Amino acid sequence: MEHTNPDISVQTHCYKGLTLREVEVLKWSAEGKTAAEVAIILDLKIRTVNFHIGSAKRKIGVTNKTSAVVHAALQGLF
Repeated sequence: MEHTNPDISVQTHCYKGLTLREVEVLKWSAEGKTAAEVAIILDLKIRTVNFHIGSAKRKIGVTNKTSAVVHAALQGLF
């Protein structure tokens, strides 16, 4: 069963063209979850989680996951 966060609305992903899944992965990362833990929570492969993190980093224009999480949080995405 896939877990989604009701706090993440469809409109939150408009920032820098982020998809809802990218925002969701960043949100779980902000909660301190590792890629492996996020994969379990969202019923994804670790490789897929890392793909979404990489895509979000590229869209936001940062070089690491922490910066992507901070930018997303500052924009109120979660």
